[in-house]
Amino acid sequence: MDDPKTVMKKEPRKSLFILLAAGLFTLIIGIVVMLGPGSGETDMGGNAGWVMILIGIGCIIGYVLARRQKPK
Repeated sequence: MDDPKTVMKKEPRKSLFILLAAGLFTLIIGIVVMLGPGSGETDMGGNAGWVMILIGIGCIIGYVLARRQKPK
């Protein structure tokens, strides 16, 4: 069985890595949606792209802020 202290020290880093990966993935998909060719009116697609880009940037900002905090 793993030592609980070891598990607690490693777990936040894994969670932060997942947050960063999700932020980058969302940012890339948002850019693809924005730049991807559409057929006809693409206002809805463009707006969805902006929303995804903002969510991705928010995740990356959350990652940076969480990394600056010192673990207790």
